[in-house]
Amino acid sequence: MRPTRGDIDEPITITEHDPSWPSLFESERARVHEALGEVVTRIEHFGSTAVPGMAGKPVVDFLVGVTDLALASERVRVLEELGYENFGEVFFPGRIYLRRRGPVYFNVAMTVEGSPFWADQILIRDYLRAHPEEAAAYAACKRSAFAAGSRMFSTYSQAKGPFLSALRERARPWQATRDRGWA
Repeated sequence: MRPTRGDIDEPITITEHDPSWPSLFESERARVHEALGEVVTRIEHFGSTAVPGMAGKPVVDFLVGVTDLALASERVRVLEELGYENFGEVFFPGRIYLRRRGPVYFNVAMTVEGSPFWADQILIRDYLRAHPEEAAAYAACKRSAFAAGSRMFSTYSQAKGPFLSALRERARPWQATRDRGWA
């Protein structure tokens, strides 16, 4: 039985950046790619664990680009066999969300490469990597939300939502200048 939208909520913690996160991503990346096979176009590390020096939830996030979401959803059962919980297209149409909990926590966001969801995640990651002051401000927002009592995934996501929206808007002009070769 597939977990429901209500099952997605869980307690969170905020930790300082762990330099092992990129290597944890790389080792799990091979398993995810092998499980999904030829529908995968690209797998990217995103979220806080993909930004050097940034504090955040100790959850290694995968952005899995696929050629066709319907075709990819047929392959998800292989990830389930590897211990991933499949939440389907919860919260964001066009994105399949899976997670695996254990000694290391992993999240998988599967979407068509180049989709708006894909583009936003890559934009935010790259902007934070290029702007350490923005990464520090976002980490401070996360710590503040946690300190104010947002200690469940749902309330924490809501608390940082306005900052994240404003961050995305600040990142768009930067991306436009990069696309034109000005940065």
